[in-house]
Amino acid sequence: TYSVLRKENAMLWKVVRSMQSSLESQVHTVWRLERQLKASLAKEEREAQELQSLVQQTEQSLQLMTQRALEAESNVEKLKQEISILQGELESSRVENKNLRAGQTTNLGATKHNIDFALQNLHKITAGVNLSIRQLASGAESLHFVAEVLKSTGKISEVEAEQR
Repeated sequence: TYSVLRKENAMLWKVVRSMQSSLESQVHTVWRLERQLKASLAKEEREAQELQSLVQQTEQSLQLMTQRALEAESNVEKLKQEISILQGELESSRVENKNLRAGQTTNLGATKHNIDFALQNLHKITAGVNLSIRQLASGAESLHFVAEVLKSTGKISEVEAEQR
């Protein structure tokens, strides 16, 4: 029975050593997986911060473009009002010119002055309208660019989500 116990004891020691070896292997695997998980979490955090930064920059750009668009719209509205006033003056000058041709006596110099004044104002308004139109076009291009950036950001997020 002593011999049987000895053999059994030796066999149990082999099992214990095998289990210890397996346990050590599992511990090393857990450590390795923990390191990989920490690295992965750090990478995801950096990516999230980068995306947040991109979103903030995009929001700032949108705010700036919105402000520019509002200013341009305001300028266009003012210019429309000036055009309306000048059109009224032009019509008045036309009526006065018509009356002159019909033989009514008026001051030709005053009429010429009114027409010149109306033309000058029309030129100023036209230049202002052209500038406002260019500003609106530039704002629209910027908004389109921001929309493309946001679209790309969404696609990047979708690809990252699918990779997880």
